[in-house]
Amino acid sequence: MSVSMIMTNFSAGELSPRLGGRVDLAKYSNGLSLLENMFTHPHGGASRRTGFRFIQEVVGRDLMPAGSLNSQSGWIAGTGWSVSASKALCSGAQNGESILSRDIGLAEGKVYEISFKVSDFSAGSVTVSAGNGTVSEPVTADGTYTFRSESGASKHINIIADADFKGAVENFYVQETNPQVRLFPFEFSTEQAYVLEFTDKNIRIFKNGGIVVDGDGNPVEISSPYTEKDLDRIRYTQSADVMYLVHPEIQPYKLSRTSHVDWKMELIPFSSPPSDWNSSKGYPSCITFFEERLCFAASPEKPQTVWMSKSGSYEDFGVSDPVVDDDACTYTLSADQVNAIRWMVSSKKLIMGTSGGEWWLAGGSTADSVTPESVMVRRETTHGSSSISPVVVGGIMIFLQREGRTIRELSYSFEADGYIAPDLTILAEHLTRTNSIKEWAYQQSPDSIIWMVRDDGILLGLTYQREHEVVGFHRHLTDGKFCSVCTIPGPTQEEFWAVIEREVGGIKRKYVERMDNQFSSENSVDAFFVDSGLSYNQKLADTVFSGLDHLEGKTVSILADGAVRPDVVVKNGSITLASPAKTVHAGLSYVSNLKTLRLEGGSMNGGTAQGRMKRISHVTVRLFQSLGLLVGYDGDHLERAPFRTSADKVGGAPSLFSGDYEVKFNRGYDRDGQIYIRQDQPLPMTVLALIPEVSVYS
Repeated sequence: MSVSMIMTNFSAGELSPRLGGRVDLAKYSNGLSLLENMFTHPHGGASRRTGFRFIQEVVGRDLMPAGSLNSQSGWIAGTGWSVSASKALCSGAQNGESILSRDIGLAEGKVYEISFKVSDFSAGSVTVSAGNGTVSEPVTADGTYTFRSESGASKHINIIADADFKGAVENFYVQETNPQVRLFPFEFSTEQAYVLEFTDKNIRIFKNGGIVVDGDGNPVEISSPYTEKDLDRIRYTQSADVMYLVHPEIQPYKLSRTSHVDWKMELIPFSSPPSDWNSSKGYPSCITFFEERLCFAASPEKPQTVWMSKSGSYEDFGVSDPVVDDDACTYTLSADQVNAIRWMVSSKKLIMGTSGGEWWLAGGSTADSVTPESVMVRRETTHGSSSISPVVVGGIMIFLQREGRTIRELSYSFEADGYIAPDLTILAEHLTRTNSIKEWAYQQSPDSIIWMVRDDGILLGLTYQREHEVVGFHRHLTDGKFCSVCTIPGPTQEEFWAVIEREVGGIKRKYVERMDNQFSSENSVDAFFVDSGLSYNQKLADTVFSGLDHLEGKTVSILADGAVRPDVVVKNGSITLASPAKTVHAGLSYVSNLKTLRLEGGSMNGGTAQGRMKRISHVTVRLFQSLGLLVGYDGDHLERAPFRTSADKVGGAPSLFSGDYEVKFNRGYDRDGQIYIRQDQPLPMTVLALIPEVSVYS
């Protein structure tokens, strides 16, 4: 006799295989053995994540010194070459191949993009190369040309003229492709927020789904003191349109914004800076605001010391004689061993994470503010913290334990009359058992998700709403590796941005991409479920769509006017459809998977169903605004559920489905009784509940 069961929600997310026998846990009935490229809502359902829109490729700063084509200084010029007035001129007087070369510090093995303009061409050909690496194709006409070249060991950029070349080379620039990169949010207000892309000694700015450009259409760039090896250790805090940045080996800087295209990076002009900060002793590595003071902490020489500015005067560390309450103050933690401060978070108290435990700092009593002569410090827990700054969700701080693999929530407990830090990863420890988390960002709306980049490039998500007992992990994969993430406020929900390294044409490239807003339409026309993708919306239907140069040679998935089209290969930056369409989404495909744990229940004579032979005859999948579905008992045995009806227009998009969809299960008895659901088309899918019909063999 069969019994109908129901899985009402998936709020526990993906659970560890080590919990395979813990059917006694309340979260077992709400957990999954796999949740991939899907996320769980606080309401309980699980949805397919939307795709990532391509924004811009990450490239480094121009390595050519300013004014380098104004004189021959710094160049090694072969016969016939001369450099002046912003041009490199080849007179044609060379007897054979002639090289114009300059040392610009190219790194062996890295790929550089080289762009230049040829003018006044009359004969021969010219090529360029990065060091001893590959050369460009020969240029034999006026025009602007762009090539990519892998650098050799010489560190030189070379312009190579053949025996007949006569002409000029100008507008020459060299940029590293696939550089080290890190994203930072810059939030002036909830209406004005930017994403900052930090690369080697350079910053670019993104807003409104694109890169910020100046009046001439060129990307706005800011010179930065931070090299690529410094990026991981930068910490920051912000007040209105000024961002303060620290690094243990670099003097503190501030980045200020005066307009959309006017930005300035400068040293902080401190008044009476602490004598402990210098090039030999190092500089502070942590920073935050607390009680109208700008707080710094943990220099290499003084890893347990906190320096607090004057109250209301962030850049002044002066002390009066006699001392007054709003003077700057300094405090060093007293502990049984040296535990470097790793981060600080401002709350009712100044919460600090050190390598050996978690502390707080406040005034001399609960009602007092911090003053030079009234400071109270206490250690609350002894887990130890990673250097990655915590995320704050409501009044709770989520932080990484020092090894970078355990996530804990630091909150006040009235029962313990102090702070506690329970482990959030205990039920999903398999996701970080062998890999650490190197970066994360919190997306408050619409579903309160912490996004985490694992050191192997996989993206993890944690849907977290403590007040509703929702703590659910999920994993996300793409054709590439996630490198850096951040979130900023958006018009309708917080925006999630990422840098993703992808291999295109045999070359690794990094792209800035933004996850599309959560799908909520009544039809599939606006469904965006492709990665590194672009959308086309035009009045007249067409078959050819261009602009996909960043995916040259890749096979892309297509959704045209809400209907799935056959995959096509990008050629010359374009795709060609078999029939015309107006609204097209094209990009890399990805697969979403949901797999249940071993079913418990359905035994007619009492006891457990674990270990018994069981059979699922059919499954009712409760869906919401979904289209497309594969259901089976494992990833290799899936059947596609048809959604098209006679009422749908031939060749058009079927209507989105909300309701119960019954699928027959073509399998006999087994001991596990698991259900596998997949979506492999560029369409939405939300699973609200699963209702299997189960027979357990007694």
